[in-house]
Amino acid sequence: MEYDIANAKGSNNSEIIMNLSIYFFLLLVTVLSMDAFAAGLSYGVEKVWVPFSSLSIIALLSGGMLTASLFAGNLLLSLIPDRLTKILSFLELFLLALYKLYDAAASRRHQESGFTTGNLSRKINKDDKAVLSGREAAILAFALSVDNISAGLCTGTVALPPAAIFAITTLIHFLALRLGLFTGQLLASKSSRSFA
Repeated sequence: MEYDIANAKGSNNSEIIMNLSIYFFLLLVTVLSMDAFAAGLSYGVEKVWVPFSSLSIIALLSGGMLTASLFAGNLLLSLIPDRLTKILSFLELFLLALYKLYDAAASRRHQESGFTTGNLSRKINKDDKAVLSGREAAILAFALSVDNISAGLCTGTVALPPAAIFAITTLIHFLALRLGLFTGQLLASKSSRSFA
């Protein structure tokens, strides 16, 4: 009887830890997809047409790189002492948050130089300003995935199959980009002010 109770407590604890790690994973992917949202917002405001194929390329590449970096992170984290892993993970996510604050502040000031998501989006879309091509979408996906890769390497994976992780990360990036485009287009159509 005591053995059964101990086993039940152990399985409840592992289930709680797994649920927490899944919630953390979903929160992490959502935060990392904010660059895709900002890029979509930038294109929507500038009335750039982003075809479904380009949206899919960005989402698939972003999701794939995040998934690969999460699994590579498991290998790296197993080689580093546990305490150092926590310090490195905190520092990486802290620096990522600082960059997001810089990105938001620079966008608010309409800063035309610097490594911001909006500036990056404008520089990549050079061929036909009215349409984001598949090649430009691939370049944008790699540029947007820099923080995905670094966060994945410092975080490691959750207890989900690789296909599920890939599907979730891709879907969240796709939705963030689509929501950004929709919001940008809405802002551009509802206001006479030039947000671009």
